[in-house]
Amino acid sequence: MSRNKVNDLALAREMQLIYNFAPGFQPLGNELNRWQGAVEVQTAQGKKAIPIEVLIPLKFPQYPPRVIVKSKEISHPNIQADGNVLLRITHEWKPDIHVYQVIQALNGLFKKVPPIFGGAVGKPKERKRAKVQSRDTFRTPNQQKVEDINKEITNLQKKIQDKDEELRRLRTDAVKGNDERITQIEDLDMLLPKDKVQSEKLLLRAQSVALADLLSTLDEKFKDGDVTAVDFSKLYRRYSKEMYLVQKRLEQK
Repeated sequence: MSRNKVNDLALAREMQLIYNFAPGFQPLGNELNRWQGAVEVQTAQGKKAIPIEVLIPLKFPQYPPRVIVKSKEISHPNIQADGNVLLRITHEWKPDIHVYQVIQALNGLFKKVPPIFGGAVGKPKERKRAKVQSRDTFRTPNQQKVEDINKEITNLQKKIQDKDEELRRLRTDAVKGNDERITQIEDLDMLLPKDKVQSEKLLLRAQSVALADLLSTLDEKFKDGDVTAVDFSKLYRRYSKEMYLVQKRLEQK
């Protein structure tokens, strides 16, 4: 399959996703690599629409799309002189990201840091140099909250990993026939029986409960908008697979 054919398939897929998740954006004629639309922002004068153009490169999805503001009357630290918008999602690009997610990221940026229409009132100020949105750029209370929640999820994942290591050690002891050692599992407040089969069942059930709690927490964070769609998809697939394997092992006991 030729490179152009691969690109056409990718563009066709992105077209459907944009129609579904970024309503208001339309391709320029028959050019599926150029899209136009508007992003609404809330101002003191009410809602205003910012005209946007999205350019999808030939080597997409290996390379990110460009987002351009098509108005000279709007100023923002992340908008360069030529209208190019600097976004973290394109700066830290990954091939599994979609165009509609870039548009959603632009919406999020303008909500956190609203653009200025028609320039600032009063004495003109020196235009700040545009920067790529990063952890150290415009850290608002909402951004800090998201970072704290991400740290909480990371800590939860670390606890699960520690629990998995403890479970592996306990299973190893059971297989070796070390019946004299009875290990207390941290946070479960119970002692493993000496019977190997019952011991393994309890360990699998404990692991199932821990994974179920993690999936529930992950689902709540995603519904609240505290976890990105990409991170949610990766983590959900991973822990759902682990839950499935644990359930299958329980059924075999």
